[in-house]
Amino acid sequence: MDSLDYEILKILKDNGRMSHEQIAKEVNMSRPAVRARIMSMEEQGIIEGYSTKINYDLLGFNIQVFVYIKVRESTYAKTMAAIHAVVPEQLIIEDCFRISGEWCLLLRVMCHSQHDITEFVDGVLRVDNVMSTNTVFIFKS
Repeated sequence: MDSLDYEILKILKDNGRMSHEQIAKEVNMSRPAVRARIMSMEEQGIIEGYSTKINYDLLGFNIQVFVYIKVRESTYAKTMAAIHAVVPEQLIIEDCFRISGEWCLLLRVMCHSQHDITEFVDGVLRVDNVMSTNTVFIFKS
């Protein structure tokens, strides 16, 4: 990896659909050279795939929160499966992290209303291994 590879990665992170031709112009390289570098990074597993960034506000998911969760035991896979089972249809868990410190899990959740998040947190608190939660509303991301 060199500085050009990192520059290509930054461009792809910002716009995964940018053509090799456009990237080549941005980094002052030939299109075949850019294509070879991207293919090499894909083969090495550095680039794992391409995804779509969704504007959830336009879909009505305009409330975002962080939900911190404290659990009793370190059975995180089982606990997360139980948490996913209580997710209401109108709520999306966008990210889930196992973290250190006072809390064990951190979820970034999007929903339509405060009622949706209340229903979700109440369901999470009914999960056997969950001790407590803390919810933080996100004003802007």
